[in-house]
Amino acid sequence: MRNRLIFLLFFILASCKPAEEKLFITPFVDIKGFFESEVIRLNKNKSVTDKTITQNGLSETKKGIQINWKNELSLFTGSDINKAAWQDSYRIIKDNSSITYLAIDTNLRTREIQIKMDSNTKPQHILIKNSSKNYLYESTETLIYIPDSAYSIEKYQKVILLGKNKYLIRALIKK
Repeated sequence: MRNRLIFLLFFILASCKPAEEKLFITPFVDIKGFFESEVIRLNKNKSVTDKTITQNGLSETKKGIQINWKNELSLFTGSDINKAAWQDSYRIIKDNSSITYLAIDTNLRTREIQIKMDSNTKPQHILIKNSSKNYLYESTETLIYIPDSAYSIEKYQKVILLGKNKYLIRALIKK
């Protein structure tokens, strides 16, 4: 009896197959992967910046500062649109030197990604526009990244009871 039970248990376990995984091929440029590799590269090179931060018209400039690149580029990394559910949510406009993704669904946070590339298809200029809005909060972001050169983050926020804030970060990347 015990041998039969062991055989039956073995038979049941042996006949179980893992669920087949669906292969998801990313239809868009891998923004998240690009910026994750930029973080690694910038950290490895010990790149510093000359950075100007403006909040509501008041500016402060710092030169030669060490940057936590993972935090600094997190808005760029967070603009990843490679989600299986969003496969048909962006219109793609392509030519020889650029590719643009425009959101079709107005509820998507990342509204536009524009990538200009060199002849080797290496990104030379990336523009990202994000927007979110609900009855308590409104936010728009314009992110620009030029590899090995500069980046800017322009952000406008309007929060009920707290008012409006406008931020602008411009930084020159030094090697």
